[in-house]
Amino acid sequence: MGEGAMDNVNRPLVALINNVQTPYRIHLHRRIVREIPEIRIASVYTHDQPDQPWESRRIDEINPILFGQGHPVVEQARLKWVRSDWRKGGRITAWLRDQNASAVILGGYNDLTRLRIIRWCRRAGVPCFIFADSNIKGDTATGLRRLIKRMFVGWVVRNVTGLMPCGTLGRAFFERYGADPKRCYFVPYEPDYDLIRGIDEQSVSEARRAFGLRPDRRHLVVCARLVQFKRVDLAIDAFAAIAGERPEWDLVIIGDGPLRAELQARVPATLRERVKWAGFVGEQARVSALYRASDVLLCPSDYEPWAVVINEAVGAGMAVVASDVVGAAAELVRDGVNGAIFHAGDLGGLIGKLREVTAPTNIDQFKGGSEGVLAAWRSRGDPIKGTRAALADAGVIPSDNSVANGPGSYDRR
Repeated sequence: MGEGAMDNVNRPLVALINNVQTPYRIHLHRRIVREIPEIRIASVYTHDQPDQPWESRRIDEINPILFGQGHPVVEQARLKWVRSDWRKGGRITAWLRDQNASAVILGGYNDLTRLRIIRWCRRAGVPCFIFADSNIKGDTATGLRRLIKRMFVGWVVRNVTGLMPCGTLGRAFFERYGADPKRCYFVPYEPDYDLIRGIDEQSVSEARRAFGLRPDRRHLVVCARLVQFKRVDLAIDAFAAIAGERPEWDLVIIGDGPLRAELQARVPATLRERVKWAGFVGEQARVSALYRASDVLLCPSDYEPWAVVINEAVGAGMAVVASDVVGAAAELVRDGVNGAIFHAGDLGGLIGKLREVTAPTNIDQFKGGSEGVLAAWRSRGDPIKGTRAALADAGVIPSDNSVANGPGSYDRR
């Protein structure tokens, strides 16, 4: 066996277990491979049918391994899959044992596959971290459901080594169920910021032509699946309310879903030429070009654990208006700096915030504010810093004392 092969075998194996391959997971796994060279990874997927038509080509760099052939992610945790999920958990834990895995980073805790993995890791003494976009703003269960949830999530928290929430609302969620703040590490979803910054003017111009965006007009963007909780209806109504005051603005809706026809019918006849329907756009570079051609991202969801679209928009230099339940907004939207926050479901509040942000005297200042807000978040919410700190605390990799005691120390605030 060659020296390189021996080095690869001797490095600890960390299994990154998620449901499906998505662009932001590919990006994170590539960063881990390149920026934490002390480990080797396996990207383990428990399902093979995503809820969006993401690119599904094999990427050898992240060592993908599939255990969920024929399993659609939209049916995750449904009763029809209970027996299959339990058996799948057994296959994965057997694989973890055979591969001598040194740690597991488990995406979610919402099916029997994952619960079996948590139990096995605890019994086998393998550090297990839960990566999840759980958000305290969405923790609204009451009565018996609240009691059951407290018992269930409490069991998960007690039986894992640590938690990897996306941000402060996620950390608050896990602390509600007994998590030690010292065992929480920020590992947020994020896009490829270098790709976003590298979009050139030719790509922006091509996106404008492809989707009918005139360069002499301003653009509000909604990027979401067209389902009820995303509240695209609220975005349409708010745009209709200010359209007369903002004749230079159009609304661009990126995404598709079962409510498309209903939402199209909701647009007043006088505004139909000013609402552009882009459909689903799966290529990150094309989405980023659309953002670069636009001005304000609107995220009006009633429920949104994180929303990586906000990261993408801020990275592209857009202002953002978001509801107060959106996880990413808590980190990446600063009222009066790069956008505004409104109370979820409050149409009047949304209209007022849109008036403020789209005012001719304000919009460019708000857009310019996103660079500093993003830089501040990336400094304390870098997923590589969080992953490295978690693995070091668990003894999987050596602790870097020069970092731990210096200006790059891990920030749990």
